[in-house]
Amino acid sequence: MRIAMFLNNLDGEYQLSVYRGVREEARELGIGLLCIQCGELGGKDSSPAGAFPPPELIAADGVLLLSTVFDDIDGIPVPLPRKTGFPLPLVSIGVRLPGCPSIMVKNRESMELLMEHLIMVHRYRDFIYVGGPAGHQDNLTREDVFRKAISGGRKTFPGLRGKVYSGIFNDLSGAEIIRNHMALYPEAPDCIVAASDNIAAGVQELLQSLQDSRWRNCPVTGFDDISLARLVKPPLTTVRQPLGEQGRIALRIIRDLVLGNPAAPVIYVESTLVLRSSCGCPEKPDVLSELPPVRGPSPYDTVKSEFYSISVNTLGHNLALVSSLPAMIPCLEAFLTRLHVIRFYFVLYGEPLKTSGGRGLLIFERSKDGDRSYAENPPVLDTGSFFGGLKTEGEFQDLCFFHLRSGDEYLGFVVYQAPDQVYPHISGGVVFIANAVRRLRSMEDEKERARKLEQEVVYRTRDLLELNRKLQEEAERRIAVEAEVLRISDLERRRFSADLHDDICQRLAGISMFCKSLINQDAPAVFLPELSELIDETLVRTRRYAHDSFPMDLDAFGLREAIAGLCDSVSREGGIPCTLSWTAPESLPLNRNQELNIYRIIQEALQNVLKHSGAALARVELSGGDAKSLRLRIVDNGRGMAGKDRKGWRQRSLGLRSMEYRAHQLGAEYRLNSRKGATSVEVLIPLGEPPVNSSDSPDCS
Repeated sequence: MRIAMFLNNLDGEYQLSVYRGVREEARELGIGLLCIQCGELGGKDSSPAGAFPPPELIAADGVLLLSTVFDDIDGIPVPLPRKTGFPLPLVSIGVRLPGCPSIMVKNRESMELLMEHLIMVHRYRDFIYVGGPAGHQDNLTREDVFRKAISGGRKTFPGLRGKVYSGIFNDLSGAEIIRNHMALYPEAPDCIVAASDNIAAGVQELLQSLQDSRWRNCPVTGFDDISLARLVKPPLTTVRQPLGEQGRIALRIIRDLVLGNPAAPVIYVESTLVLRSSCGCPEKPDVLSELPPVRGPSPYDTVKSEFYSISVNTLGHNLALVSSLPAMIPCLEAFLTRLHVIRFYFVLYGEPLKTSGGRGLLIFERSKDGDRSYAENPPVLDTGSFFGGLKTEGEFQDLCFFHLRSGDEYLGFVVYQAPDQVYPHISGGVVFIANAVRRLRSMEDEKERARKLEQEVVYRTRDLLELNRKLQEEAERRIAVEAEVLRISDLERRRFSADLHDDICQRLAGISMFCKSLINQDAPAVFLPELSELIDETLVRTRRYAHDSFPMDLDAFGLREAIAGLCDSVSREGGIPCTLSWTAPESLPLNRNQELNIYRIIQEALQNVLKHSGAALARVELSGGDAKSLRLRIVDNGRGMAGKDRKGWRQRSLGLRSMEYRAHQLGAEYRLNSRKGATSVEVLIPLGEPPVNSSDSPDCS
């Protein structure tokens, strides 16, 4: 049988005393014990699921809960076992929890005796109550007795008064409360009543440091009767709780529950008032109970305690300097050796978790076979199998479990077996270990982020260089295109000028000379028909040049009619039959410049057919390639361009270069296919959004 005992931390005498009682009873009964130090659990807004490892993980048969794991008892819902996730027998120590047996100390009567002693025997009238957590059941009971003693005693003692403060069950909290009180109320009270011996010890230490004799000599009382209460000066008047006995009783009850035997909902343990000199009694007062002999720490114990404290500080200093997990191990080994730790297992989760994990990485172990470090290549550990294996080994009866935490994240855990006197020091050392793990993991995360950032920078730099190269190529291409546009425009103007000079101007000059020669002729009517024909031909050619410069039909009748007129003109004036095949939709999503570029490509292709092909027929085809494209094809059956002759034409033909340029302006695919007996110009034009540069493309004709 194994019992798991949950408590806050083995760094205080209250918890150590209860744990020792549980452990001694477990040894006598042959029961395995796993002490789990899980820190404090909150109330209504806090889930204890992370701090309570699943029962199958720790291989426990029953659970003991010490009241120190709760910082707000009123916030714990009913029943607690359902919230903790434990379908196991559960016994509470020091706090009454509905749904499970609870071991409680009858401290109300003893607290009443204490207040009666202070009011009736010492005749104190002005009190301060320095309490623990406001919702803690023990504190609530003690505070209730204090308030009733003050309010009820006023009938007999009208000047009776008291102030109540809530804090934490430790020395620092007690000192801080009194320090804040003194800032508001300089007058010292008659007596300070503390809810625990730890609080009272902190108050006493503060008072002994003051110059004001009224405060320095103020009586103080405590509660619990831990060893510290007998060793402070002056020794504390307090209420003795049988801490070890509570642990023994709890262990016996949880054993009975595991075996199927019933238990009472609440089991009460008696407490007793212990009078010492801190309340104002003589150094050797009559006491209301028999006191056991008090033995203070020996010089050897004091030296060892200081040595252990120095060892913890040394561990913290060394761990602050390490830069890797393997570098932690020598520091850890030295620390464990100094504290005579018998067994130690150091386990980390693969990544920080919100709850205790079922799998981890074994980093280090100290066992009967010696120390072993796995930090370089840690094996994966199934924690359920791990704890189950420990359960079967008889020498591992008394084990302590400690979470490695950082904020609300669980980093891993340690399991150890050590002498009683080093428990508080191990707790401090484990905190340093958790901080070191968190720091190293943060460093690794930063290194990984830096590596990814560097890799991203490399990728981005490569992309930027590639983009820059493409931009440079595009800039160079645009410069070349702009130069080509200017050259083509200049050549078009030259060709237009040459046509006007060589044709129209010559004809007009001939007409002028003809008219002058007719002035002195006696029979001019004979030459008028010839003159009229020459004028008509000149007019036709002038209109054709004007139409070639800008197709007015495109604006007047649309693309289809303009292309049809162009084909008719080629057939009529060029003597080559030219047909139009239009299978595209009647309405096309083209803007004016796109239509103009299409028209010019067809016009230039047909001009090449007339001038160079020697073809007997030509055909213009427009069809819908698909829903998003338009296919243009101009074909003839002429001599074609083959081999070097085709390359030479590409280099010196203004028309071919002009068609390619206009196809580029359309964002289209352009292909020229030529062989003997057939030549075709094919343009696949995307429909939809026009190219960005299509609206400002110049008309080079």
